[in-house]
Amino acid sequence: MKNLLAFLIFMVSLTIAAKSQEAKPQLLKEPSTWAFERFALPPGFAPGFPFKGVEELRFSPGMFNKDSATYFTYAFVAQLDNVTSISQNDIRDYLLKYFKGLCSSTAKDRKLVIDTAQIIVTIEKKKGTAANEIIYNASLNVFGVFADGAPVKLNMEVKILANTPAKKFYLIFIASSREKTDAVWTKLYEIQKEFIIPN
Repeated sequence: MKNLLAFLIFMVSLTIAAKSQEAKPQLLKEPSTWAFERFALPPGFAPGFPFKGVEELRFSPGMFNKDSATYFTYAFVAQLDNVTSISQNDIRDYLLKYFKGLCSSTAKDRKLVIDTAQIIVTIEKKKGTAANEIIYNASLNVFGVFADGAPVKLNMEVKILANTPAKKFYLIFIASSREKTDAVWTKLYEIQKEFIIPN
């Protein structure tokens, strides 16, 4: 019976992994050497998340390795459907609910003890951007739940693009535990700059 249960768990895991591999990038096609993930919004780990759509992520090679120069460095794009406007407070709310849910769910799965009340998001409009650009600087106090669960300060930028006729907004997130003076941000800014609204 135990062998049968183990086999069934293995087969379910294999099926989920295969489906994840089948998902093809539609929003965030680069960098192709970074690991890829795609899932529907709202995510299952964030109850009360206010948006529907899809999210695609690209993880740096060292994303989950605390000793790596690219630890907790990644980019993700959220396509929000049936949205006619999005404010600074909406983005803060997005990040707070998202990371509280993500950290709580992952910590539970990995038997880590964290205090989600310590998750804090601050956000402000980025200065010096072009008149037709909307970019926010964000700072997040989160937890490295994919490593040892220790607190992490995540530096982030969020660029907003709108497809008004289709009632879709695109949020381009670039993030790293490294300061923005670090070389890794060169690659992150390249990802941010090259993203275009899909046809």
